[in-house]
Amino acid sequence: MKILFVIIASSGSYYLCCSLTNPCPTGFEVFWYDSVAPVCIKFAMYAKGTWENLRAMCQAEGADLAVLKDSLHYQVVQYINSHPDLMDEAFWIGGTDEGHEGSWVWAVNNEAMDMLTPPWYPGQPNHGTAANYACLYTPDFMFHSCDNDRKIYALCQI
Repeated sequence: MKILFVIIASSGSYYLCCSLTNPCPTGFEVFWYDSVAPVCIKFAMYAKGTWENLRAMCQAEGADLAVLKDSLHYQVVQYINSHPDLMDEAFWIGGTDEGHEGSWVWAVNNEAMDMLTPPWYPGQPNHGTAANYACLYTPDFMFHSCDNDRKIYALCQI
């Protein structure tokens, strides 16, 4: 983690303080599970593609599709809503039920996904085997089961 140290002189006394800089590689935004656990997410917007294609692209960069659990999902939605260029887009995330229809897991670790509303949009997931992959979809950016052949952007996470 990169740390910037600053020495402040005041009334003959010196104070050492620090501020954290982005600990993520170039192109990744930093989010926090808590005050000490950074999560690096890239809004991979240089190519639209299917879930499988963009998962391979994330993996080629040493990442995987994002696992948006707990407050991380909320933080990402806040980030999207504060960036107008992102608000009309959709993004693949790392959820799938490809292995067993109706049993949604995070692909990176096979951990069961939270199936509550939120994070899922009401009535989602739906479309059976035609929509085996999770995405954040405009305008609400809640979880949706998106069609397998849909071409959208991705969120990569390291």
